[in-house]
Amino acid sequence: MELLCVKVKKGRLNGAADTFNTYVVLKVQNLKSTTINRKGSEPCWEQDFMFEISDVEKGFIVELWKKGLIWDKLLGTLWIPLTTVEYATDEGSGAWWILHSEVIKDGNEICGTKTPTLHEILLDVYFAILNDSDCRSHYRRASLQGACHSHQDTCSSLSSMKSALSVQEKELSNKDQVYISSLAKARWTRAIQKVGTSYNYKLYNVLL
Repeated sequence: MELLCVKVKKGRLNGAADTFNTYVVLKVQNLKSTTINRKGSEPCWEQDFMFEISDVEKGFIVELWKKGLIWDKLLGTLWIPLTTVEYATDEGSGAWWILHSEVIKDGNEICGTKTPTLHEILLDVYFAILNDSDCRSHYRRASLQGACHSHQDTCSSLSSMKSALSVQEKELSNKDQVYISSLAKARWTRAIQKVGTSYNYKLYNVLL
């Protein structure tokens, strides 16, 4: 399951500003979301939408509608394939899209648009990265998977290094004990040499 984020930002409409009162409709799988109405030839919606996507091999539809007294009029349509959507951690500046006046269908399903209009819309579209396992995109899937394998290899190498260091620490610890023992014996030797009695000489031999 993927989380699709769509921010409807702005529009550039061809015509007199006082003739437009527009809104945008997003149709994603079985869901439909609508922005508020904005007047003018350069409407600014700045609205965010999120959708859970179960099939990334399909696409979604963007429609621009003009509000009317009785009937609303469709000004343009855009079909965006989900395979072109990249992954991101946060929203960006978006991209301008040219709206079309006709749709292309495969049976009953829309699979594209044609015949450009003079209307454009600014959208920011991306799949949200929620955790490390989501760090992938359809454009970079192979390279990111390779990076994941490299990460696993690195973790394995670090684990091996840690084990080796642990062994070395134990060896160093044993050497330190031997070294300390040698120092203790040397101190005993100097002490016994100062006393110079046969009794201490025998004690020294016992300790050794």
